[in-house]
Order: sequence, then structure tokens, then C-alpha cells
Amino acid sequence: MPAINYSLRIIKDYPTPNVQFIDINTLLAEPEYFTQVIDKMCQTVQQTLPPDLLSKTAIITPESRGFFFAAPVAYRLGLPFLPIRKKGKIPNKPYRFRITNEYDSYDMEVDEELLLSFPNFIYIDDILATGQTLAAVRKAMAAKGKEILLAVHLTSVKSLQTMRDDNPELKNLPLKEIL
Repeated sequence: MPAINYSLRIIKDYPTPNVQFIDINTLLAEPEYFTQVIDKMCQTVQQTLPPDLLSKTAIITPESRGFFFAAPVAYRLGLPFLPIRKKGKIPNKPYRFRITNEYDSYDMEVDEELLLSFPNFIYIDDILATGQTLAAVRKAMAAKGKEILLAVHLTSVKSLQTMRDDNPELKNLPLKEIL
């Protein structure tokens, strides 16, 4: 899928100086590429998890860019989808936890009643950078006795690999990227 890689635009010094932001809007504007990405994410999930385990699993992702990928993958695979939203956006029994990443620190929430309905999760998001968001979500899920079995990303920032490798919250978690 090399052509898809070229459809991702790099924005320098956004949202802070010295950051090279990967803009997915150009990918989303190309229906053929977007379809290929969703198909590849579905294939990755199906090739990684056995059907009996997959049938007991829901998809989870933090607001907001991950929604573009997680929702269609959940739809195509016939799996439940639980969005993680910013504080104040979950109307029913919000389970709140803190995320600190390379840009910011903020409270996130997921519907605790729905969360407790599923033992396992697949985490889907757009870009794997430092891994801090994924680590915070995994830790929050573990605190409720839930497990993230697999994390699938569109792509990752290669220069931050060491930082991800050094994060104890990401140990023994299969990390897959499709580009």
C-alpha cells in the first residue's frame, strides 16, 4: 500500500513546535485508499485473533481520530464498539481515567456499564506515536479486569520506537500497523 503512505500529509510544528504531525485528512478524502485501509485493518484483526476469542471481544478507541477507523472495522467484523470520550461526554455511568500524552493531559471516559459487558478489547487508532495514550487506556482497562488483546494502528512514528519499547504498560501487547 505504498500509494496510501504518500496520501498522508506531514504538517510541521503542529500542534506544538518541533512536532511533525501526520495528517490523515488526505487519506479520508480518498475513498479507494480509505476502503483499503479498513479492509487491511479487518484482515489484521482476523489473522491475529482466533474466531472463538474474537467473538468475545469489543473494539475500543479514544476520541477522536480513531473513531474514523474503529467504527467501520467494528461494523465490518460485526463487533461491539465502545468509544472513549472526553470528560463530560458519556451520559451513563462514566468510568473516568486520565491520559497524559506528548501533547496534553486530560480526563477521558467510557460507559462503565458497557465496559463491564466485555472481557476483551481490540484497540484501534490512527497513529502510534509515543504509545502513552494506548498505555493509559490499557492501564485503565486492566484496573477494571479487562484486557486489550491487540492494538491496531494505521501507522506509527518510527523515531519513537524506543520510547514505546521502554513503556512497561505496552509489554506483551501485540502492536500492529498497516502502513
